[in-house]
Amino acid sequence: MSVRATVVIVDESGVLKELSRMDGAPLVSVQTAWNKAYAAAAIGMPPDDFYAAIESDGAAVASFATRPGLALIGGGIPVVADGQVAGAIGVAGAMTAAEDRRIAEAAVNRAHQ
Repeated sequence: MSVRATVVIVDESGVLKELSRMDGAPLVSVQTAWNKAYAAAAIGMPPDDFYAAIESDGAAVASFATRPGLALIGGGIPVVADGQVAGAIGVAGAMTAAEDRRIAEAAVNRAHQ
């Protein structure tokens, strides 16, 4: 995709296992990718899907959106094995969260092949 991105892998507890920042990826993408991965592991679903599920509940959005380390935007995908969250991937650095999510999904799909 010709995107300079940061990719973060966390375990099922949201603990950092791997971080790779491409040359030229924005510095802010490091923490953002980690927050997306943490959110996917903690919630057990892509954080943007979770946001879509709670967006009509202002109190829930306010509660979750203000939690440190929890990004409710696209680019985080949980890795599920035997029906359990085994970890997650977070991607940041593309121009949109939708692009970040496509990269994360491609990585998870490739790992499952």
